[in-house]
Amino acid sequence: MTIPERRLAAADRRRIPRGGRRANDRPGRYPQVLVADSYDGARIPFVKYLDRMGFRVLETGNGQRALEHIDTLAAHVIVIENGLPDAPVSQIVDRLRGAAQGVAVIVTTSALDVVEDTAVAGLPLVAVLAKPFSLTTMLQEIRRLLRAPQIAIEPTV
Repeated sequence: MTIPERRLAAADRRRIPRGGRRANDRPGRYPQVLVADSYDGARIPFVKYLDRMGFRVLETGNGQRALEHIDTLAAHVIVIENGLPDAPVSQIVDRLRGAAQGVAVIVTTSALDVVEDTAVAGLPLVAVLAKPFSLTTMLQEIRRLLRAPQIAIEPTV
């Protein structure tokens, strides 16, 4: 098999749960990301960037809506602001413990000492990003968490 033939044979990477898609990927398993941030100036670029990278993205600026999304939809990764109105991070983490196993959580915050006081440290798949951070840093963290063996990417249509 020549090198170009190998590249074409390996072009479909649906079985690798790392996110993103290529032009010649077949439709199927794309990781779903929930972005919950009250600041539009942060949430909108996050959503646009992740959408452009091939993720299925849900967004909300409200803590109660984030809890509703957690209950009804199966997100693989949740990017959540530490100071989200109507629901603290600890409440969302408690809901995740009861509802879904294998959901990765990325907490974005400007005060790292606040995150240490919450119940986030009890989850195995957690990352904390200190604001300001680049979009590529966020993407690297999402992909790192998606590669963890605890996350199972189920087919979504």
